[in-house]
Amino acid sequence: MKKLFVTSLASLLGATMAFVGHAQSADLKLSALPASDFAFCLASDAVFVAGATSATETGLVVTNVGNAMTNTSGKVVVAANNFYKNGAGGEWTSNMGQFSLPGGTCYNVSTMMKTTSPNGGTAWTCAATSGAASNAGATLSGLVSTQTQILNIATGYVTAGVSSTLNNAPIVNCPY
Repeated sequence: MKKLFVTSLASLLGATMAFVGHAQSADLKLSALPASDFAFCLASDAVFVAGATSATETGLVVTNVGNAMTNTSGKVVVAANNFYKNGAGGEWTSNMGQFSLPGGTCYNVSTMMKTTSPNGGTAWTCAATSGAASNAGATLSGLVSTQTQILNIATGYVTAGVSSTLNNAPIVNCPY
């Protein structure tokens, strides 16, 4: 019985090592992250800070969606682009930075990127925007995937006043 077990274990390990060796020699390819938005509600006025972490064109749109994080439309209150006034389209109203948001309402955040500097012929890739409550505020990030890596393209945080958050919120303004 011991010999049968040792032989079986050796066969299993050999087959496993052959599989691992084969898997390492093939190119790893990631599937695309599904696009999603992050939503949060504010009980009081707050400051929202946004930044791009990608050298290519990155956009971040904050939409006031009213009284429910699941609303699918609303008024755009922040349309930030890391190439604002440097080739980005006229729809963008600011660079990344600090923004005041009134309390008593909910907001939806979309992030997106292009694989180039501003270029009207390059399509936007909508990011998987997600976040979490953090102390009395919230943090968020926008991630996109290529065939071989996941890129963090944008980050943001709300300083205070956050009463609730929602990942996988409806996509409201991507592409913008």
